Parts: sequence; structure tokens; C-alpha cells
Amino acid sequence: MTTPRTRAAAALLCLTLLPAAGGCTAGEPDLPEHGAIVLATGSDLSSSGIRQDLIHAWEKEHGRTVRLVKLPDTADGQRSQLLAAGQSGNGGYDVLNLDVAWTAEFAEAGVIRPWPAPLDGDFLDSVAKTVEYDGKVWGVPFNTDAGLLYYRKDLLEKYHRPVPSDWDELKKTAQGVASDYNRDAADGAGGHRGKVPRMYGMVAQLRPYEGLTVNTLESAWANGGDPEATSFTKDEQVGALQQGVTDLKDRLDAIMPHEATTMDETESRRWFADGRALFMRNWPVEYASVAEKLTPGVKFDVTQLPARRSDGKRMSVLGGQNLAISAGSKRPAGARSLIEALTSPRSERCLLERGFAATRDSAYRESTEAPRCPPRSGAEHAEPGAAGAPEPRPDSHTLHAALLAAEPRPRSAHYQTFSKVVQLGVSALLNGRGGTAIADQLAREADDALGGRGAPATRRPADDG
Repeated sequence: MTTPRTRAAAALLCLTLLPAAGGCTAGEPDLPEHGAIVLATGSDLSSSGIRQDLIHAWEKEHGRTVRLVKLPDTADGQRSQLLAAGQSGNGGYDVLNLDVAWTAEFAEAGVIRPWPAPLDGDFLDSVAKTVEYDGKVWGVPFNTDAGLLYYRKDLLEKYHRPVPSDWDELKKTAQGVASDYNRDAADGAGGHRGKVPRMYGMVAQLRPYEGLTVNTLESAWANGGDPEATSFTKDEQVGALQQGVTDLKDRLDAIMPHEATTMDETESRRWFADGRALFMRNWPVEYASVAEKLTPGVKFDVTQLPARRSDGKRMSVLGGQNLAISAGSKRPAGARSLIEALTSPRSERCLLERGFAATRDSAYRESTEAPRCPPRSGAEHAEPGAAGAPEPRPDSHTLHAALLAAEPRPRSAHYQTFSKVVQLGVSALLNGRGGTAIADQLAREADDALGGRGAPATRRPADDG
């Protein structure tokens, strides 16, 4: 007789098996798996398509097919579709490519299943935290991200300014260089020819979406906030949040265009690449696009975000994506095999070489041998195992240091509600619809949201533009 307990035991046994083309279903552990592995994912953010290339390499090696289901372009759309499909049991997905902030919510909702083994010690500690919840591991880190400060290296050199070490110095440098640059442009000095766009000190992602939450957390942490704190209303946390929001408003008024309140990662990158901003806060994955779009001869570089006042730490929010096995997968063994291949040390080094931030420490170590990466998609005449030319990318040492100092967003099953609270409150302040005392209310609402207690107060966000 088959009971729920025996079915559960069979399912657990199934997850521990690693055949390339075999598998099992609950209650029938010796039956082979059938059909393609279905991977639900957003678009490949890298122009090189390395993630698809790694998938094709796995297909060739294991004689199986992976079918990609493209999710909506927006993070909210992806999350909603995956949750709805998982909770209805009608998705048919095997592997989910999840934003790092979704782990707790998807685990609580029963949409993903626990990963059946501990992560090995090669994964960066900060990144490993993003798949942990309630004492369990729920997936494997795929690619990661940490906020970086992009800057116009040529202009800092021209006006004899160092790369700013903290946020106060950044503001002063941004004001000074932008003023000098715009004056020279108006006078036709400094080699300017024709109409030159106005230079602003900085751009960032301040549209009311997840990017605004990220920038708010980074600003709060820069003012002494504790990323591990579970409350924004206790001890120094409310002060850090209040000062962080105040600093965001001050930077917007002093060195940013007001259009920053409608910017996401892509739009802020366009402003920077068009020569309209001296500094930009953005993710490493935008590096290649900036290098491609900037006027030839214009120099830029990246560094860690400016240090906070109290102890000199350079902190940023951790981004990226994790791979998890769908709770409703009928091909869990194949799903696990695919995930292990996509997150292997070799694959992570290839991701780094082609524009992504890798999740493994070993990817950043110096090596005399190039990784044996799959050829680029469409490279019909590439030699087997040959690696394509590396994508333009940040210096590995800078990126590695930023990742080691980065911290996950609050790990709560109610994180999305928390993020909406932050977006509504901070957007209202940035657009002049509330004084700095709004941070006190924001802290209380943030705590309620993280604890699943009620919805945010009604407050209209700014137009998305």
C-alpha cells in the first residue's frame, strides 16, 4: 500500500539520484523521466547569450532537451506568473530562474522544493545567504550582482579630482566637476565642439520599482544601518533609514536631474553613456553596454560604492538570480543535473568571462588557463571547446571585493510588500510630497510589511514615466 509517507520518501530518494537521462516520479523511483526539462526564465541579460550556450552544452552532453519558457520582461510580471503557475500546479516547469529576493516567499508558498544537499564552500558567503531560509537551502546561486559606482575617468583626470572615497566627497566632486565641465562647454573651451549635453553629477535608479528599494537600502546602510536587522524601528535603525532617505533626496536635488525619479537601470545607463552624468550607481551587467555606447575615446571605470561615515565599509545590495527545482517538477533528477552543470566552477568562470558576476570564489582567482567555455551561439565554425572573446567587464578584483561586502535584502516571505512600502514612501518624499518625518512612518510600515502585518498606507507613487 502506498501512503503519503512512502510517497514522500520515494520523492526524496528521487532527488538524490543524478542520472543524466533518467529519473523518477513520486512512488515510482525506478521509472525514467520523459520529455524536455522546462526552464522558466527572464531574458538573458548578457549580450553574449552565455546562459543559453551553457544550456546547449548540457543538452549535447546529456542527450536531453531543455525548453526555455520566457517570462515577462518586468520582475513583478515574472514573479506573479511563477507564483500563479506554481500554486495552481499547472505550470509544467522543472527549473525556475528566480530573483535572489524571492527565495523566502517561494519557499513559503510551496512553489519550490528544498535543494537536497548543502552548498559547497566555493560559493561566496554573501551569495549563499540568498538561497537560505528557515534553516534550509532552496536552490543554487546562478549569477550575482553588487552595486558599483561608474565614473568618467577622463573627466576626473582632466579636472584633477580623485575617485571619491565616501558619499560626502562624491557630492562635492560631482558638483565641482559638473560645474567646470558645463562652463567649459558653454565657453567652447576644453576641446568641446558643437552642442554638448548638460553634464549632471550623478544618475541612479529612483523610479518607484525595485531599483528604488535597492538604492534606499544602500543609502540607509551607508548611514549605519544593519543589513541583518529585522526591524527598522529599533535602536539606530530608524535613524539610519531616516538619514538614508534624506541623503537620497539631497543627492537628487543637488547633483541629479529630476528625471532620475523615472529612471531604471537601462535609462540611467543611457544617460551615463550619452555623456550626461559624471557618476552612476548601477550593476556590473551594464558594463558591456556602457563600453559599447560611449563615444570612442571617452574613458570610464567602476569602483565600489562610496564608504559609509561610521566605519569606512563600502556596502551594497546583493542582486542576481538563483536556480531552484519547481515543487511540481516531474523531472527532478534532470532538473538537478542541469542546475549543477549551470552553476559548476567552470560555468561560473564562463559567466564571469562573458559579462556576469560569478557566484563562486574560484571564478575570481587568477588562472593561467582560459576556461573551456562553450562557443557563442551561432558560431558555427568555432573550434570545439574554444572560448569566445571575453565581454568588456569590470575588473575582477573590484567586482570580487564588492561582492564580498554586499548584503542580501531582508529575507522575508513578505519582502514584496515591504518593497512596495519603501517605493511608495520614498517616491513621495523624492517628489516633494512629504517632509523627512515620513521616515518614521515608513519605518513602522516597513516593519509591519516584513512581519506580514497589514498593507501599506494609501499613498500615491510618482508616475513611472
